[in-house]
Amino acid sequence: MTDHPINLDDRRSVASRLESGIRRRAANSGSSPDVGCGKVDAELDAAMLAGPACTWIEAADKTRFLLERFSATPEARNARVQKLIGRVMCDLARLKKREENAP
Repeated sequence: MTDHPINLDDRRSVASRLESGIRRRAANSGSSPDVGCGKVDAELDAAMLAGPACTWIEAADKTRFLLERFSATPEARNARVQKLIGRVMCDLARLKKREENAP
């Protein structure tokens, strides 16, 4: 036995890490999605309202932001909904990476 904790996130797949992150944020956020809103959230809100997305990557970023906010609400605490959100987040990350690497 060691004195050092094992980081289980290092042993999970990308999808599992995203799902775990969503569950953690939802569990730590409280009942209101506005709890913990800071300067970064305010800047993202302003950027989303500034105008329409010009690229698929911008649209995916806006979608990811909204899904993260939704995942922190009481309506999204259902395990099935959290799993669906996690899978969509994984899809968005994969497609964004593919789009960025395209010639």
